[in-house]
Amino acid sequence: MHWIYAHLIGDYLLQNDWMSQHKKQSSFRCFVHVLCYMIPFLLCGFEWWQLVAIAVQHYAIDRSNFVTWLMDFKGSRVFATNACFPWSIIVTDNILHILWIAFVAWVPVVIKLWRPV
Repeated sequence: MHWIYAHLIGDYLLQNDWMSQHKKQSSFRCFVHVLCYMIPFLLCGFEWWQLVAIAVQHYAIDRSNFVTWLMDFKGSRVFATNACFPWSIIVTDNILHILWIAFVAWVPVVIKLWRPV
């Protein structure tokens, strides 16, 4: 399974209202969400450390207000709060997750290229 599909399945199809509405306020609910989120990634052929890196980043982003802080920091407060809300935050959140997963997937490829034969 490609990791973009795993992300979409885990973050949208496997997440329910109980998780999505309270993951910012409850570490336990966010943890349950991340456990469910990671299920499709088990089919992607990632190493254990890649799975841990993806899970930790996902928990950190979803449990915190990092996305709204980032949008405010870069001068996108209006974009994050006006007519585009909540979609501007959802899209930014997904871009951060996908960029991280792409980096985690890319690391072993670079290591193999740099490793002498």
